[in-house]
Amino acid sequence: MLFGEILILIGGTGGILTLGAEEEFVGPFPSWLDVRRDFGAVGDGVADDTPAIQRALDAIRSHQQASVLYFPAGTYRLTRPLKTVRQAHTDNMVSLVGEAPDKTVLLWDGPEGETMLQWDAWYSKISRMTFDGRGRAGVCLFYGPSFSTYNETSDLIFRDAENGLVFGGPQTAGQAENEVLRCRFLRCKTGIQTVNWNSMDIWIWYCWFEDCERSIHNVMGNWHAWHNVFIRSRVSDVSIANLMVFSIVNNVSVGSRCFLDFSSGHTWGSPTSITGNRIIDPTGDWAMVLDNGGPYLVVDNQFRLRPNTRAVRMTWADQTLVGNVYTQNNVVEERGRFRRIAERVVSPDQISDALPELPPVPPKKNRPIIEVPPNAGAGDIQKAIDQAVQMVGERPVVHIPMGVYQIDRTLVIPPGADLQLVGDGASEVATRLVWTGSPDGCLVHIAGPGQVSLQDLHLNGGSASALLVELPDDANSRLLADQLNVTGSSSSHGDELPAALRVEGLSEATVQFRALQGSGQAGRWVQVIGPTRAPRVPVAIFTGATGSAVGQYEVRSGGALVVRSVYHERSSDAVCGLHLFDSGHLSIDATRFSYATSPNAPTVLVENFRGLCTLATCLFMPVATEDPCRIEIRGDGSQTSVLALNNQFWVTKPPATSETIWLNRAQPPAQGGLVGCNINTSNKLVAAKGFEFLRNVPDSPDPAPSSQGASSFQDRGAVSDETIMRHLRWLRETVPCYPGRMSGETEIVIRRVIATGQGKVTVCIRGRR
Repeated sequence: MLFGEILILIGGTGGILTLGAEEEFVGPFPSWLDVRRDFGAVGDGVADDTPAIQRALDAIRSHQQASVLYFPAGTYRLTRPLKTVRQAHTDNMVSLVGEAPDKTVLLWDGPEGETMLQWDAWYSKISRMTFDGRGRAGVCLFYGPSFSTYNETSDLIFRDAENGLVFGGPQTAGQAENEVLRCRFLRCKTGIQTVNWNSMDIWIWYCWFEDCERSIHNVMGNWHAWHNVFIRSRVSDVSIANLMVFSIVNNVSVGSRCFLDFSSGHTWGSPTSITGNRIIDPTGDWAMVLDNGGPYLVVDNQFRLRPNTRAVRMTWADQTLVGNVYTQNNVVEERGRFRRIAERVVSPDQISDALPELPPVPPKKNRPIIEVPPNAGAGDIQKAIDQAVQMVGERPVVHIPMGVYQIDRTLVIPPGADLQLVGDGASEVATRLVWTGSPDGCLVHIAGPGQVSLQDLHLNGGSASALLVELPDDANSRLLADQLNVTGSSSSHGDELPAALRVEGLSEATVQFRALQGSGQAGRWVQVIGPTRAPRVPVAIFTGATGSAVGQYEVRSGGALVVRSVYHERSSDAVCGLHLFDSGHLSIDATRFSYATSPNAPTVLVENFRGLCTLATCLFMPVATEDPCRIEIRGDGSQTSVLALNNQFWVTKPPATSETIWLNRAQPPAQGGLVGCNINTSNKLVAAKGFEFLRNVPDSPDPAPSSQGASSFQDRGAVSDETIMRHLRWLRETVPCYPGRMSGETEIVIRRVIATGQGKVTVCIRGRR
């Protein structure tokens, strides 16, 4: 199944996404503050509610009373900007939550061009409201000025403003790791834009953009756009003016001038994965304009074109096009270095114009609520869980309010449970469960089968494990995690490297992570251990960010893992980004490795590995070191295949040739090779052909003009089209799932949970047969 076909199925005829009762809104709880009850806001659209809401924001900043501020249904008139200010480390680790976006409206009645809400918060959530700019607001929601991370921006409506959502500015700190989820942008000049070099890892999922000029734009920083809908964008659906790593995956565009505009004029490159998009009737000259050095991976996109519109204007650098479908011949302008594989032309009626059914705003349901008392111990919380277990079919909520809870014995959710375990937030000052038991213990144990949700919790496993989930290994079982933030041990455990997240013994069940975050520290970040038999589906990570680890990913015993759109930031002196030494399958694309480097150790080491390793549209960047990142294959290569496709290497120290960054030293040599990769550099002596890309840049405005440039690497290895197709298989076939009620089956859902620990494994998900 190809990406494009997936979108057609979502659009109306298939069942790729389950969109029944996929997620619920639980709350408000007694532990929440209420902007009307507690601060005197009126919400009638006439009274000036600015002073009352500002008092509420000031009060919740230090979370002395609560970590959640609730906005009941109403229209709250604003006459001047609302602002939050961080003064201490833990300030504004809070949530703002409305009753529902169609009922809870912030209405701008202030000066033209001003900002409605300056949200200086981190480890926070803002959700379920409408920002109505009334054609006067300059910015609806502005993140900054302090650095932020681990934020959720969900179920908001932005309408009639110059800018809907802005992440930072040139003079602010970066705004990073923010999931923009199920939002709607209506009639904004710019829907979303990133405006700081460190405003990175903005993950835009399931959003709707209608009648904007630019729907998603990058001034600086980066974003990843997945499963969104764009309607009639007047300039472009997605665009960039600066460089990093991007992915544009499984989106639908209808009647926009241009779907993807990367005509920035840059001489350097920006690795980008453009996969599974469906572009219907674009009105401009081109559906996609690719400029800068790329490289680009353009796979399984569908183009239904008007007579005078062409599909793709290639860049003058590097790109690979696979499996794309067009409704006209000769609609790709071929430039630079490229490969085109398995593309075809079809009649217009073979590309559906049906719009996909995006996940709805989670509805509020009247579930039984069991309140855990403040300062409860493990016995009291287990008692509440046991009470909920007896209420199968009612989907009860066990609510643990803000506070620190000392847990000396494992909290067990037994097989057959149908419940929701919910806190007041995942930050270090919200709902925190702290393990005080034995080092070989576990804080929370979910024993499937069952239907269980964990949400808004901080699990500190201490010297033990924070979470163990046992999942039946069958096709009717799945675990879906959104914004799980998992950090492993900072010290080794004898000869065994610790793991932040381990998935083991599963070949049939679906296990997927969206916006996964954390750090492997002294060990692996993610470890997938197979049950030796070939898996039906791989474990999947779709978007995420992490610090350093001693090898970010490990697959063993036939384990399979797909990783897409993740940023690995240097946070230690570890030089090993990947070490594959057993057997399995690892596919990675649109991922940045920012690592310390060494002349004595490669960034990627494949050693006696039996299986496939795919690295596509990745960025390899040395940080605070000069040696280039390199890929090295050693040992027995008879069952090894490694493909480095359309990657980019930042290099400052010569020499930098394909012979120095791709070392296939296996005997016999491993299959695969280095294809369509290039280099960014500020040192003309590094590149064999100097700044050869400079001559390709036309006389057009460049937001960051450069006298420096980039250059290509010579391909290495004899890589056939069949080899590329084989390596891209899991990337093409592995599709994000969305939580949905599965009667009689197993679904474990984790939403906004931080898990830490100093044990051998922080979070373990294992098969149960």
